[in-house]
Amino acid sequence: MKATRNESLEYIASLLQELADLAKDQKLPFLSYLIEMAFIEVSDLAKQQVSGKSKTQSDHLNGSEPH
Repeated sequence: MKATRNESLEYIASLLQELADLAKDQKLPFLSYLIEMAFIEVSDLAKQQVSGKSKTQSDHLNGSEPH
């Protein structure tokens, strides 16, 4: 059975959190920062998914709202 988009986002967030913790433990601040940024992005996508909003990747990168 294929995972839903939200399940996939939650799983990715979980993995990213583990990776961020590992990077912090190994004193890799820039890598930790990048992973945390990815975690924030996934969290934002999950919130949009739950609220029923959907931005395209270009909308998200440009900071514009869909019409």
